[in-house]
Amino acid sequence: MPVISDRVVLRAWRHKSQPDKIHFIVARADASTRRLWVSKGHFLYEILDSHLLAMGYIGPASAKIDPEEAQDDTEAAA
Repeated sequence: MPVISDRVVLRAWRHKSQPDKIHFIVARADASTRRLWVSKGHFLYEILDSHLLAMGYIGPASAKIDPEEAQDDTEAAA
C-alpha cells in the first residue's frame, strides 16, 4: 500500500452561517489546490472536526471573509 508523505489538507474552517459544514483546501498531485466542503454526518467531517477541536478551533473568530472563502469553485466532498 503506498504511503502519502505530503500533507493533503492544507486548511480547514467553518463559516458562521454554516455550522454543519467544514470547508477545506486540499493539495492536488499536480501541485494545484482545490477548495471543498463536507457536511456533518460524513466520515471526513468527523475526522476534520476532531483535528480542529484538538487544535482548539471552535469556529470562525469574526465575520471577516477570508479571500479564499470567497471563491465560487467550492465542491462537496464525495
